[in-house]
Amino acid sequence: MWADTGRDMWRSAGKSVLQSLFLGYLRVLRRTLRVEWAEDDVSPGRQVFGFWHEDSFCMNLVLEQLAGRTRPVHVIVTADTRGDYIERMVESCGGHALRVADGRASFGKLKEILEEFRGRDASLAVALDGPLGPRHEPKRLAFYFAELLGVEFTGFTLSYSACLRLWRRWDRYAIPLPFSKVTVRAHSYGSVTRRSIPVLPAETQRGKPGLFVRKKT
Repeated sequence: MWADTGRDMWRSAGKSVLQSLFLGYLRVLRRTLRVEWAEDDVSPGRQVFGFWHEDSFCMNLVLEQLAGRTRPVHVIVTADTRGDYIERMVESCGGHALRVADGRASFGKLKEILEEFRGRDASLAVALDGPLGPRHEPKRLAFYFAELLGVEFTGFTLSYSACLRLWRRWDRYAIPLPFSKVTVRAHSYGSVTRRSIPVLPAETQRGKPGLFVRKKT
């Protein structure tokens, strides 16, 4: 019993330290990171935002820059322990986290979110290939929400001048370095459907609009 209590205490302390480190690093990036918009096609109305899971860290800062220009953004976040860190970062950047379990356990919660957002003047943000991949293979969720809510879909692609890549992770998670530059392309694709799932380009390239290519089935 005492051993279990000790482990829980250490686990809780470690979690608090990691959350403080992540939030502290976000504050450093907020002061030093240069965000360049290669395309800024974000409308003021409510919509669904889609991005690659590997860009989740930097998307906090991107969505923060959109605050005040668009409707309040609610980000779908995993309900497991990883989501605790993500939720704190999302909220520190002015967003709102919606905790959803992975796999089949998510169905009830997603239906609840859909019904709630039918009458809410707010936007949703979804990691297209999250939470567990495969990398750069979009799931139907973002397009399902956009179709049933009757809102437009805006896709984000990011590229980094310098970043730390977690190559052992399935998504090759990217953490931008201080004093570096991230290039953002936000492209509105209008109305989309879950039956014709498009694929976002892997990264933004200047001069190329990053048009969707229909995924082969």
